[in-house]
Amino acid sequence: MKAHIIPPAPPAALAWNPPQDGSLEAVCAGAGLRFCRVEEKDLGRTVADLCGLPGAEGARGVIPAADPTPALVIWGLDRKELDDFLGRLKAAGVSIPLKAMVTGTNRAWAFGQLLAELHAEHRAVTGEK
Repeated sequence: MKAHIIPPAPPAALAWNPPQDGSLEAVCAGAGLRFCRVEEKDLGRTVADLCGLPGAEGARGVIPAADPTPALVIWGLDRKELDDFLGRLKAAGVSIPLKAMVTGTNRAWAFGQLLAELHAEHRAVTGEK
């Protein structure tokens, strides 16, 4: 019997409410990341599902509309590649206030749940209400 090896999903960038000018898509393409614009209808899907990770569960249910602050969730980059990608974003003038990496914990969360956590952390750090 042959073993079936599932290749890892390619690096991805999940973007919530990104700039509409195509600048983020261009930076992602240049860095070799698959760009995925997350819409309201996707908020109930798991982070892993949106990244195309093997064995990912689908929807977690209906999630209410999220805060419109732009967010970017990255999958599949090592530290050096992440630093390079963030440098490319800065050089291109792309401003995304909230950024996160996919982790072993948050990959099972609904994307809307991850957004809520990112927004709460951002408010706590910046003192916003």
